[in-house]
Amino acid sequence: MSLVLTAVRRIATLGLCAAAALAGPFTTLPAHAAAGADLIITVTPRTDGAYSMRLTCDPDGGLHPYPSEACDALRSVDGRVYDLDLDSRPCPLIWDPVDVEVRGHWYERPEVYYERFPNRCTMEHRLGPVTG
Repeated sequence: MSLVLTAVRRIATLGLCAAAALAGPFTTLPAHAAAGADLIITVTPRTDGAYSMRLTCDPDGGLHPYPSEACDALRSVDGRVYDLDLDSRPCPLIWDPVDVEVRGHWYERPEVYYERFPNRCTMEHRLGPVTG
C-alpha cells in the first residue's frame, strides 16, 4: 500500500511543479503591463486607401510610426481621443473627408472613437501624431 501512496504523491508533486512552471511566467509580469494602453487606429481617406495601425503605450510601441509622440499626446488627455485638439490653426475649406476610428483600451478603460473630418489637414491638426 505504501508503494501506491508514494507513486500517487510523486504524481501529485509533478503535477504541482508543472502547474507552477506554466503559471510562473504569467504571474511575474509587471503590474503595469496588463494595464497599459492597446489601441487599433484606422484612418480611411475618401480618395486614398485605408490604413490601420496598432498603438501600445507603457511600453510605447506597436505598429505605429511615432509611438512615443502618439502616446504622449494621448497621455495629455488621459487617453480620451475626443479631447485632443493639438493645433488650432485653420485649415483650407476643402471637402475631402477622412474617417478615423480608434478602438481598444486605455489602461483599464475601453476607448472607442469615431469621427469624420472634412479633410486631412483638420484631422492632423486635431489628432496630431495619433493618426501617424
